[in-house]
Amino acid sequence: MNPSDDKQLFLDMQEHPEKYSDEQLEAMMAEIDREPDTNVAWSRFDNKTEERPTRLWWQIAAALGGVIFMVGIAFAAIHLLTRNTPKEPHQSSETIISISKEGKGATPVVFENVSLDSILTRVSSYYKKVVVFQDEAPRQMKLIMTWHPDAPLTDFIDRLNAFDGLSLHIQNDTIIVEQIIEEDE
Repeated sequence: MNPSDDKQLFLDMQEHPEKYSDEQLEAMMAEIDREPDTNVAWSRFDNKTEERPTRLWWQIAAALGGVIFMVGIAFAAIHLLTRNTPKEPHQSSETIISISKEGKGATPVVFENVSLDSILTRVSSYYKKVVVFQDEAPRQMKLIMTWHPDAPLTDFIDRLNAFDGLSLHIQNDTIIVEQIIEEDE
């Protein structure tokens, strides 16, 4: 019998002594009067006190290990995805339609909603010129126009100068771009 069963039997004997014989009552009284075995009691106490903290520490260590493991997997996955994912080129609304080759009869190049900077980079490399922007504002202007590579550069510059707010001129091997600020009258 374990101690809780002994206690229950003792309580039952106190409430209903008529159900038990004199020998049973005397045996119970002898059990109560007997000195407890302190070694057994201490061993029970030690087992209970050592078992719980040890088990608790193992549970904490396992949980912490699991969290560290999951963080490591997440970090590795992010690292692999960012390293192996090909970077897509910046998508813009600029369109350059071109099938041109150097020489006579070159096919025109159509720029649709393309920044002036991109247009002049392409045109200046064809004519072997350098582009210098005096102001930053014209660099981002979006234009729609056609360029004929077999035409002289001065014709193209004249067409660009027709746009409001732009002033371009050629000086030696440089195309100089300025912004014209119109004052209200």
